[in-house]
Amino acid sequence: KTAGFLECSICKPSSLEKEKETYTKWIEQNYHGKMSYLANHIDMKFNPDLLMPGVKSIITVILNYYPVKKMTISDNYRLAKYAYGKDYHDVIKSKLNTIAEKCIAQFGPMQYRSFTDSAPIPDRIWAQKGGLGWIGKNTLLINKEHGSFFFIGHLFIDRDLEPIIKIQEDLCLGCDKCLKACPTQAFIAPYQMDATKCLSYQTIENKSASKDIPPRKFRNTIYGCDICQDVCPFNKNPKSHQTEEFLPHPNLLKLRKKDWQELKPMHFGE
Repeated sequence: KTAGFLECSICKPSSLEKEKETYTKWIEQNYHGKMSYLANHIDMKFNPDLLMPGVKSIITVILNYYPVKKMTISDNYRLAKYAYGKDYHDVIKSKLNTIAEKCIAQFGPMQYRSFTDSAPIPDRIWAQKGGLGWIGKNTLLINKEHGSFFFIGHLFIDRDLEPIIKIQEDLCLGCDKCLKACPTQAFIAPYQMDATKCLSYQTIENKSASKDIPPRKFRNTIYGCDICQDVCPFNKNPKSHQTEEFLPHPNLLKLRKKDWQELKPMHFGE
């Protein structure tokens, strides 16, 4: 908590054969589109010991990124809220590495690796197993108290730790707001997504214009999408993050459509 994380869990590593089978079928349906990296290292993805030989405990954390102040949507384009500040990969890995080094200083040598969306790890599955939430109908991890506007990170260590046993049951129940709100019908069914139809995929991963999605359905989105999270009842009263690195540059909040259209490459670092 002193590092700013909302919660953490500890799991014993194990081979996730059932989850691997489900994921493989998803890949075979080509629902990952041009994200070829998702089809790589599948054995490693579902067997932690292949990723870090000798791993004995998996520590999973979640870190809030809901902004203190949101960008206006009037005369503006839309960015996913997670993209407002500095690169979360660097921020979270730095925090996890700091925690690990402090543990080494206090408890003695250990081997570790830190991850956040940076290796073939089924992030949401380990978070769910640790009781940090459930995987909702929009395929995102949802936490009863904290909603879903958070990043997931992991520390793999070669020390035996007592598992933290928590359970969060699926509370989506009869709600289907996220499914109905998706402008591109990216959800094949509850808990299943065709990523190629998702606006996040279309505005980040797909480098060519989509012939299947009319421009009006993009709703001025230019990077990522939060629609299925914004309508989720568990995000009704989100608390703002306390991470300085996630604060947007003041100039970002001032931009309007005309400003975006006139941006030059040199401006992206300002």
